Amino acid sequence: MLKGCLKTGLTGIRIEKGFSLVELLVVIAISGTLVVIGVPSIISQMAHLRLTRSTREASTELNAARLKAIAKNTKFKVAFTLYTGTTSDTYRLFTYETGSWQNDTSRTLRSVESGVNISSPSGDFEVEFYPNGTATATTICIENTATTGDNMKITVQGTTGMTTITTGC
Repeated sequence: MLKGCLKTGLTGIRIEKGFSLVELLVVIAISGTLVVIGVPSIISQMAHLRLTRSTREASTELNAARLKAIAKNTKFKVAFTLYTGTTSDTYRLFTYETGSWQNDTSRTLRSVESGVNISSPSGDFEVEFYPNGTATATTICIENTATTGDNMKITVQGTTGMTTITTGC
């Protein structure tokens, strides 16, 4: 009978629409709880993504040096400069021309993301690539400074110049 009254629109029958205050507060409380639980995980994941991105970009630069050394039949190197404090570690591609090392103008100075450091080898270092595809054998450890134990390793094989990325150092 009530359905019929609602359809006819009789006066005196109240039709309620919307949500009550209690329902809204319950939804807000549940949403707040999910945010409090999820934010630390998201922040940790963002720091790990910065580590992964920095590692892949450094590996890409090393691979570019290897490919250019083979293609141009001359030595190339990637020089890493490590800083302490808040300054990001940097690296740059160089080519060996007319008896000295020159900046490769096709590539710019690159740096690792904030919150990411190159932990070894310690101090500034270089990885050289030769026209026959070989390279200076090197292991580069890159760490996430926000999370202890979150690090990745780039290994440059001396005999092939190939680079591999693995987790841990």
